[in-house]
This record gives sequence, structure tokens and C-alpha cells, in this order.
Amino acid sequence: MDRYNERYKRFSGRIEKGIIALIAISGLLLLASEFLYGFDPVRSALVETERLEGISQQP
Repeated sequence: MDRYNERYKRFSGRIEKGIIALIAISGLLLLASEFLYGFDPVRSALVETERLEGISQQP
């Protein structure tokens, strides 16, 4: 039983570290994308809504 518990602790520790790393990477990607939206050329290339603002459908 002790061997099983030790193996489970090692396995769950690796899984926990992986989940923490994924959360950290996701947070960094979110911050980076928000930072890039601050630049007009990037925002105009990625966001279609801004390109359509002020454009009349009927002449």
C-alpha cells in the first residue's frame, strides 16, 4: 500500500505542475493578446468590427 501511495503522490505532483504551467501560460497569452490589441495595425487586422464601424450599408 505504501508503494501505491508513493507512486500516486509522484503522479499527482506531475499533473499538478502541468496544470499550474498551463494556467500560467494561458494568463501570459491573455496579457500578450491584450497588449497587442493596443496597437492600431494589429487591432485592425484582427478585429473586423472596427473595420465596419462608420461604413454605411446603403449609399
